[in-house]
Amino acid sequence: VLEANPPVEATFKVDVLGKSADAVAEAIIDRLGKAPASGCILVLTGLSGTGKGTTVSKLQASLPNAASWSNGNVFRALTLLAVTHCEQSNLEFKGEVLTPDLLQKFISCLEFGKFNGRFDIRISGLGHDLLVSEVANTVLKEPRVSKNIPTVAEMTQGEVVCFAAKAAELMRADGMNVLMEGRSQTLDYIRTPHRFELTLPEPIVIGMRRAAQRMMGGALEGLKRNPQTDAYHALRDALFRML
Repeated sequence: VLEANPPVEATFKVDVLGKSADAVAEAIIDRLGKAPASGCILVLTGLSGTGKGTTVSKLQASLPNAASWSNGNVFRALTLLAVTHCEQSNLEFKGEVLTPDLLQKFISCLEFGKFNGRFDIRISGLGHDLLVSEVANTVLKEPRVSKNIPTVAEMTQGEVVCFAAKAAELMRADGMNVLMEGRSQTLDYIRTPHRFELTLPEPIVIGMRRAAQRMMGGALEGLKRNPQTDAYHALRDALFRML
């Protein structure tokens, strides 16, 4: 069980208004100082639309020995185990089946460490012996897993946060720079002095930024379908589709 109000280290806020992703990443790297030389855990939070994902990509390309961490594959691995248990026991998959003892059993089937010379998650139990890196785009994305993730995720938030914290610390101790982005409600449980939050001065700016991102994405898709279209008309069409 996670404590209600974990002690959170000071968070450095980066105003992203008018800044490119490269400039935001550079500001974060400057703030890190010498920490990346020996490895550190970097937590990045911020509202949707502030550019967390893009910033992490820039940081991963710029920092030495950097890796981004996502809880998504942990939830998928646990869901695979839960679905397998129900199949083997001839049970209908539903939340009531997933007792605390059973969920703890699934967690014990996951091991984080170095396999084949690199960090990975091993799924070992209920007939499975898999490395997440090898099945992330196959077994872990099967419909029987994907459709049941919300149920498992709702019941295993605390377990996954603890698993992620231990995994990040193992990588940091090995000299890696671990990049973790997401919601502060989750990442507040990760202990690190390197905490950053991307901000915008007005909430409406976030909506405008998200709209511009959607419009640009739609325009690019339109240009792929019809390369003869000019940029102006591609953007106009994308805007009309959003209305």
